[in-house]
Amino acid sequence: PQTIESLNMLRSKRCPFIIALNKIDRMYQWETEPNRPSRASLNAQAKHVRDEYQTRLDKIKVEFAEQGLNVAEYWANPDIRSYINIVPTSAITGEGVPDLLYLLCKLTQTM
Repeated sequence: PQTIESLNMLRSKRCPFIIALNKIDRMYQWETEPNRPSRASLNAQAKHVRDEYQTRLDKIKVEFAEQGLNVAEYWANPDIRSYINIVPTSAITGEGVPDLLYLLCKLTQTM
């Protein structure tokens, strides 16, 4: 409910935003790569971990689609004006945080 309320506020103000997909380090047998870009960390994981990540991501994409939002991982986003960037992150290990900061800076400079 709180997430939906936040999304509705952002959409009503037509405010651009980025989604931090947090807690990627909580997946079974995730090998931490402190402060590394999330794509690099993900590529360094075992296949079963990447598969679990993809399954969870697909579920989250459906949940956002149910709210009328198109989302995509930031490195695979076909159109930043039509799709909202998702940045996989870990607040504990710092994975993905460099990506998130980069995208925030880019967003503020281009929008």
